[in-house]
Amino acid sequence: MTQSSNRSLGSSIAIRAILLLICLIVCADSFLPNAISNYRGTSRSSSLSVTVQETVWKYKGHDIYTNIKTPSSTSSTHKSNPAVLLIHGFGCSTTYWRETATALVDQGYEVHSVDLLGQGKSAKPGRADGTIYSIALWADLVDSYAKDNIQQDDIVLAGNSLGSVVALVAATGDFNAEDGTDEAWLTKRVKGICMFNCGGGLNSRGFAKEPWLTPTQRLLINSLYSVLTFFIFNNRWLLTYILDEVVTRELLSNTLQSLYKYNPDRVDDELVDSFYLPAKDDGSVDALSQIYCNDPGVTPFELHEKYSDFLNDLPIQLVWGEEDVVTPIEGGVGQLYLDLAADKGNNVSFQMVKGGHVPFDDNPIESNKVMLQWLDGLVA
Repeated sequence: MTQSSNRSLGSSIAIRAILLLICLIVCADSFLPNAISNYRGTSRSSSLSVTVQETVWKYKGHDIYTNIKTPSSTSSTHKSNPAVLLIHGFGCSTTYWRETATALVDQGYEVHSVDLLGQGKSAKPGRADGTIYSIALWADLVDSYAKDNIQQDDIVLAGNSLGSVVALVAATGDFNAEDGTDEAWLTKRVKGICMFNCGGGLNSRGFAKEPWLTPTQRLLINSLYSVLTFFIFNNRWLLTYILDEVVTRELLSNTLQSLYKYNPDRVDDELVDSFYLPAKDDGSVDALSQIYCNDPGVTPFELHEKYSDFLNDLPIQLVWGEEDVVTPIEGGVGQLYLDLAADKGNNVSFQMVKGGHVPFDDNPIESNKVMLQWLDGLVA
């Protein structure tokens, strides 16, 4: 792309993303029930006998919902395969990994997925509890979870959108940078990262950090976002009104279908409810406001520059829905990984698939096939 086309595209993407953010204010996942029981059973969708465990794990005193699917102990590949830890994107949860988890466990992988703090079925503490939401906080959560719950020596991280950035920060240990050390528990154990439509940071203010933007474009993006923050994202009364009075299942269904470009019929009651229920949760307003208002954190550009040696050696697979309107392939992050994939000096691979921002649930057969083929190469 030429520099001039990059600049005009940057403004277009930034404005489009900010407008979409307003539509997605409702996207915070399902609330934590009063009690989540542990159960073991056979997965109805899996061809193998699968142990399923849903439970609560404690992180800094807060309840974190976790879902673990383990192949039968008779599986010949289970013990040799790396464990896979799935990290969801903004406002999402373990729910939309439903097809991916099944595909992975069918091939003998132990699959872990968690609802990040403030999202999904996990607790939603706020500033009053001393909780400041950030990419670094969630990366620390992922690292701590893996240390406490995954027994395999090798671990593969998989993320979608914001979750991809969390995976990068967890793998590099950048969340420990302020403590004078970048190494994390996962750093020596991560075998690869699979990213579905990688995001740019905690919120759209991260777009202003893209290196090819002009100072004027950065000022425009930050100014627009500051206005939205003042009038909407930091307005607790307005956010409460929107979540309580405006959000409906029909609105959410229509919004989600606009993101599911390949097969909108995949937006079913299970998926819609996983977004609708938290709108009624007392903690969702503060968590949502913080995610929009807090510092966007480190970007993929900055991580690849700061940890070039580590990330050049680490196998990274990008799977990108070609019709994504949230993080379009023409955007800065998409172009970053296309360039890295074209450079033989690293282990980045890139595959476009039919679909939107959530290709693994929108078009699970094609998307999960790419991931599984890449995983087969890692364990070969």
